[in-house]
Amino acid sequence: MPRFTLDWDIFIPPFDQENFAKINAALADDLDMELEPLDIQAGEGFVQTFQTSAGIIQFHLSPPGLPKFSTVEERAIIHDFHGVPVKYLCLDDLLRSKQAVARDKDSDDILFLTIKGTSINSFLKGIPFIHV
Repeated sequence: MPRFTLDWDIFIPPFDQENFAKINAALADDLDMELEPLDIQAGEGFVQTFQTSAGIIQFHLSPPGLPKFSTVEERAIIHDFHGVPVKYLCLDDLLRSKQAVARDKDSDDILFLTIKGTSINSFLKGIPFIHV
């Protein structure tokens, strides 16, 4: 059974200044400080957490276990959220990230995602490939 949390986890490109400016402008009334690009030198900013009127938002700039943003974005799954197309991590990337972090509270999630991935792969193996 999947576990639901009360925060929004958002993966964003770690150095896209234009994107940071747009996010900061959109959330200006909610943020007590600006979202900042990843600082590799200082080792800061990998995850930035903000309390907003919409709830807790965590911006992930370099999630463990995942390749660069553009690769993850190419593999993303798109779902409609109240009329807005939203990109979500694909199952494999979500599983890789949770395995890399290896928090105790994620152990059930890892098991669930592993079983789900195995079920999907088994299902897909049973579908014949038709070349047109």
